[in-house]
Amino acid sequence: MSTNILAALIVACCAVTAPSPANREQQAQGVAPQAPNTPSPPPAGRGSSPFQPPEPLDYADHAGWTSLFDGRTLAGWSGNPDVWRVDNGVLTAVSTAERRVGSTHIIWTGGEPADFELKLEVKLEGDIHSGIAYRSFVDVNRAAGRQGGAAGRGRGAAGPQVPSDPQWTLYGPGLDFDQDRIMAGNVEDRGTPRREVAWRGGIVRAEAGQRPRLIGTIGDAAALMKTIDADGWNQVHIVARGNTLTHIINGQLMTVLIDDDATYFRPSGRIGLQIEMYGLGRVNFREIWLKELKR
Repeated sequence: MSTNILAALIVACCAVTAPSPANREQQAQGVAPQAPNTPSPPPAGRGSSPFQPPEPLDYADHAGWTSLFDGRTLAGWSGNPDVWRVDNGVLTAVSTAERRVGSTHIIWTGGEPADFELKLEVKLEGDIHSGIAYRSFVDVNRAAGRQGGAAGRGRGAAGPQVPSDPQWTLYGPGLDFDQDRIMAGNVEDRGTPRREVAWRGGIVRAEAGQRPRLIGTIGDAAALMKTIDADGWNQVHIVARGNTLTHIINGQLMTVLIDDDATYFRPSGRIGLQIEMYGLGRVNFREIWLKELKR
């Protein structure tokens, strides 16, 4: 091998194996040198993170849930047969000017859940009022509803052609849901002096001897109202756990009530769907699912 070739090989080997000045400094400090062209790891707290945001709920995922409505019959439900029926997979009731219906519920007969999640889809037609009762009760000794003078706001004083019946009237907490959406999403307490307890857009605490108090806000009530479809189907999600009642519509948190008022708080009760005597039109419910929660 010639002297020139040997010298060239020595120079090439030195260029590959000789540490750079930075690597020599790292070696002197006891730090492992970086391989050539290898990017440095991101500083702590930057770049990729082991923490991930929660996954959005798949509303159609019913694993672990119980269906309360078979889409064909009223099996498992008790209501006035002159009011409630199944039409094309929908549990529905209609109130017209010629045959106006007094406020009434159709009640699930499968139990009185305590802590639970309830999911269902709701659509209102016309200017009808409605609601979803839970942790509620029947009082057959109480006069059912207000029968006179309420054909709807400004609709005259004649009573309904199909009057309310105490056996299908529920009292207690629920989600208010009216076609005009003004009260939609509120936590109501039917048959008590509290009536509308927690209003859309607020986090409310109720305590004995005091008016319910707003302790935090979710958003502007009018802006939240726009997330509710006045003419189409809406996905309702209710979570009742202990003293906390949470109302969600179309994935948007609407209202939270922390009910520490022992005078009115109910730990369990009946589930029911309502058509009110206010307004005229049709109420529609479908895809009704329940998940009972362990305490």
